[in-house]
Amino acid sequence: MGFHICISNENAIETSLFHGVYGNVGNASESRRTIWGKIKDLYAIKPGDLILIYVKHPVSHFRGVFEVSSIPYICSDDLFDEADNTYPFRFNFKIKQHFPNAVPAFEFYSLVESGKIDSLISLARDINSSYRGIRQLFESEFNEILHLFYKYNPKTNPLDFEEIITPNINPIEIEAKDFMAENLDDIKEHTIINFNQIPFENNRAILEDVLHAYIVTNVLNNTNNLREKLGLLNFNELILEAPIFKSMQFRSDILATFKQADRVYFYSFFELKRDKKIGIEEISQLISYLKSFAASKSLPVNSYEGVYISNRFDDELIDYLKKRRTVEKENIISLISYSINDDGYVTLNKEI
Repeated sequence: MGFHICISNENAIETSLFHGVYGNVGNASESRRTIWGKIKDLYAIKPGDLILIYVKHPVSHFRGVFEVSSIPYICSDDLFDEADNTYPFRFNFKIKQHFPNAVPAFEFYSLVESGKIDSLISLARDINSSYRGIRQLFESEFNEILHLFYKYNPKTNPLDFEEIITPNINPIEIEAKDFMAENLDDIKEHTIINFNQIPFENNRAILEDVLHAYIVTNVLNNTNNLREKLGLLNFNELILEAPIFKSMQFRSDILATFKQADRVYFYSFFELKRDKKIGIEEISQLISYLKSFAASKSLPVNSYEGVYISNRFDDELIDYLKKRRTVEKENIISLISYSINDDGYVTLNKEI
């Protein structure tokens, strides 16, 4: 189960709550990079996940708690009925717990300042952009916000509610390689994007966000054998663009955690590059970040790892990492190369 904050506004929220449909704003005039970035965020959600909705105007507040009840899909119809905005990046949801009183946003930011929420230290920036509409939370962070709902609704029975009647959808399915960002406004049917085949140029993903979406979607849904290939068979949580720690403002493209008895005992940090030859300089920087993170958490050696995914690596780098493993008995960096064939299928190979 995943946990998410979904950003909305005063116009869209009422439609969302009435129909049980969340939509992230967007249209075909946006850049291909922005559209695929929103798709990447959308497909980090799956049925059964829990969400909170952050309403950013006129007084910022949280509404919740809701459960995702459909596979994410794309649709640019007029459900939200706004002259200036469309909300094509969607999923359906139902009420999980009902709280009539919203939680004011300042309570959330107090949790960030106190260090109880780390994964969303950049939420204020995301709210003021048109890009990041969906962000992930650790379960412990979600529970901190849940307690705020109890605080503002102390006499409420959160299980006493009338369920939302969501619209029936009969989605069509397309492969990611067949999705054309410039045609976003023309998609009037509910359309699910599958990530078996992805769009590419010269056997490389057209954007890093496309590669990102491929990995996240297949890991979350346990498809195309990606969990095994990436060493994520028993992962518990997956966070996109997770800050390793606030002081250095460094974000890992993907962070996976492994828990036992509700405590995290292993961290996997993934860095993705669409088309770059990775050398010792890039890996040395990543190792520095990882060691600083480990020191801040008092982690023992080999309870964390950095995984670099790119289309090529320097031979000198591979030799360097082999020597580190032999001499220092350190196994904290893995290199995985990717390639895409002429049909859009991805191959991953572990280099070290």
